[in-house]
Amino acid sequence: MMKSWLNSLVSKGALAAPIGVDFAAQRLNMLQTAPSAKGMVVRAALSLPYPVERAQLLADPRRLKAFIREALAAAPFAGRRVVSVLAPSEVRILPLTVHVPDGQSEPQAVARAVREQLGAAAVESVVDYYQVRSVEASGLDKQVLAAVAASSKVLTYLETLRGAGLEPVALDIGPAAIARLLAAMQEDFDQSVLLINFGASKSYLTVIWGRRLMLDREIDFGEMQLVDRLSRALGLSTEVALALLREHGIGTPAGAPHGAGEQPDIGRTVREILYQEFAALAEELVRTQVYVASRTRGSAISRVYLNGSVARYRHIQERVEELVRLPVELLDPYKAFHGAPLSTPVGSDTHGIALAAGLALRGEAHG
Repeated sequence: MMKSWLNSLVSKGALAAPIGVDFAAQRLNMLQTAPSAKGMVVRAALSLPYPVERAQLLADPRRLKAFIREALAAAPFAGRRVVSVLAPSEVRILPLTVHVPDGQSEPQAVARAVREQLGAAAVESVVDYYQVRSVEASGLDKQVLAAVAASSKVLTYLETLRGAGLEPVALDIGPAAIARLLAAMQEDFDQSVLLINFGASKSYLTVIWGRRLMLDREIDFGEMQLVDRLSRALGLSTEVALALLREHGIGTPAGAPHGAGEQPDIGRTVREILYQEFAALAEELVRTQVYVASRTRGSAISRVYLNGSVARYRHIQERVEELVRLPVELLDPYKAFHGAPLSTPVGSDTHGIALAAGLALRGEAHG
């Protein structure tokens, strides 16, 4: 049977806000909020590398429990109630146009649309959905993103959390959590903004318009594509190509003055080698801008945020600005909160906690 995994699983009586927990590819990211006179602040935040591979850790209950105990003790987290999310590889996101006839509820219409698209597989799936903002979303037709996961995966993950000593309040939808974070950062809700979330082999484009999610889609662009291109072009091992990328970034920006010495030439060489990858990214960004304009009757994206692996490389901000001709900045999740964190964030990669921050904000603007 199809169910919503956003239904409350709350352990009543706990006063502290749930902790947003993201088991990312390389690190455990956690963030917890607390109320203040001006609004929500960060109570505690942490980004902790795994002692072993993610899959190995999650499959070892004793080691996972010890790791979670260490994480909770490393920062002033309160309680063990959590909001988390399945790994992207275990969730299928379906953009759907749903017809809601008289006498049928919106959830029923979404369930019918998912059954029509997935067939028999829908019976063994857990489904939730998020309504997408569009000027066309009126009347009997609604634009939604449906998140579908195998029931067995959902139940296994919930048991993994409980076995680690955590109390799951809910499982959220990743794009909805990211949209929630971006909405909390905005001052002008008539504008739309784009987040490019760079991954190892795929990246994700998320657009919010005002406070609502408008678009979330996967594209074939990732850190390892850049590494592979450098490796093949220069005859380097993957490890050396990755080190080169980390040292010199994605190439000297266009129009940068020529300097003396070897390094400026290396930067230009890297830029030339990676040209095709960024040309493909430019096409995806243009396609996204056209889609947004068509859905908003001409409104344009006002700002682009960068997050994820490639966002850490030198010159990426300037390179994307060349592609979109818009203001571009690295995503700072702390801008969604009022004032400085109540405690110092733990870990050297705390700007990678965007998803954990969005999970922690669940229940604010988006209910």
